[in-house]
Amino acid sequence: MKLSVVGKHLLLVFSWLALWRLAVLMEYAPHASIWFPPAGLTFAAFLLGGWRVIGTISLACILSTIWEHHIYNDERTLQHLLFSGTQFALIHSFIYGISAHLLRGVINRIDSYNLYHVVMRFMTVAAISSLCMAIGGVLTLYDGLTLDTLSQSVLGWWIGDLSGILVLSPLFVAFMNRLYPKRGLLTALQYSSPLHDKRWGYGIKLAFSTLLLTTVVTLAHLFNSPEIACFVFFLALPQMWIVYTETPFRSILSLALYSVTTAALVTLYGIDTLAFIYQVALSVVACCVYFVMGVPALLSANRELHQKNQTDHLTGTVTRDYFFTLAEHQMKQAKRYRQAISLILIDVDKFKAVNDSFGHSTGDEVLRNIALEVKESLRESDILGRFGGDEFMVMLPQTNEDDAVAVAEQMRQRVERLTFPHPALTITCSFGVSELDPKKPFQHAFELADSSLLAAKRAGRNQTLRCRDVASKSLYN
Repeated sequence: MKLSVVGKHLLLVFSWLALWRLAVLMEYAPHASIWFPPAGLTFAAFLLGGWRVIGTISLACILSTIWEHHIYNDERTLQHLLFSGTQFALIHSFIYGISAHLLRGVINRIDSYNLYHVVMRFMTVAAISSLCMAIGGVLTLYDGLTLDTLSQSVLGWWIGDLSGILVLSPLFVAFMNRLYPKRGLLTALQYSSPLHDKRWGYGIKLAFSTLLLTTVVTLAHLFNSPEIACFVFFLALPQMWIVYTETPFRSILSLALYSVTTAALVTLYGIDTLAFIYQVALSVVACCVYFVMGVPALLSANRELHQKNQTDHLTGTVTRDYFFTLAEHQMKQAKRYRQAISLILIDVDKFKAVNDSFGHSTGDEVLRNIALEVKESLRESDILGRFGGDEFMVMLPQTNEDDAVAVAEQMRQRVERLTFPHPALTITCSFGVSELDPKKPFQHAFELADSSLLAAKRAGRNQTLRCRDVASKSLYN
């Protein structure tokens, strides 16, 4: 169901207030929670919706101030509540609106290569904006604070808002893309998961991570031990495991569950003295997750680039450079085990005339069909590469020159029988064969095979010649 504009803004108000109420419910002390989820929603809303959501966010801030009055039963008048709510709305909206605006331009250009730059910009903007919000909010909304109380209030507010933005903003961006379509933090990371996509496996990982977190917080509470509480930082490891093996959305969802569980445990045990450790841990784990999130994307891009460097995109054969690399390896193997190894060079006869007469698209089709026919004559251990243009190379391990000639003849006959939509188009190839001497460099064998190929073309094309044939003809002449 598609929401109207009014419906979208009402949904945003209700969502903001629901998150605010969640933060209040999870307070470990009055006005003290380890995170503030509405800050994350505000940041995501301005990131995707721009300044058109400022009225909606401001309304939510004012309503939350009135709601807070009913929860704590303070003695403020309605006029005072409206004034305080308006102050909070202005500070909250403008600080996070400006910070999101600064990040929007970078988000538009996000991909797997500049992800780390975007993550660093996101964390920097989140840290500075939440600090400004904490300082501005405490100085504006609270009077008569001592220096110690002021610093503690600013620090608690700062880390709470920072955790809400770092942990939850990407998740809110993913959901809010449906309301305010825009390329977001997650949409650029469309790489496939390295492992098979199994929901039960994801559930096991979430359960394992939650169990570890619950164990650490419970033991730290029972023994009142800051040392045990610090083990919560090591829980970044299972979160990074989830990042590497799951999709970006699932990774962000896991991080959100981690933060909710932490806040719930702190509230359940009434933790006070150790709460700051868990606040900082939320932000640290979130930062680790975002940096590691770029690793699978980079690995996927590197695999794709590696594949392009090894495979000819037109014919599906290996590239020239990769063929030479494989050839050197095969020659070492042949030398070690004293095995024969042969090389075949293939040249398409009068290929330039094909391009000139029938067009380059037909020429590409010819090369693809030749590659397919040649592959049909090869074993899995044989290597077919494209030298460039209309030339191919075949490496035949454990094959002497006589057997290589037989293979080349089979290839030649298969190519000769090829048919194409153009009745006037007939294709033939010339073949040069050479048995490699493992004691000599590959270039030597390549030159011999090239000489055989040149002789075959001079002899009338559409035939196979080997080094001995070329040598005997030279002696005879």
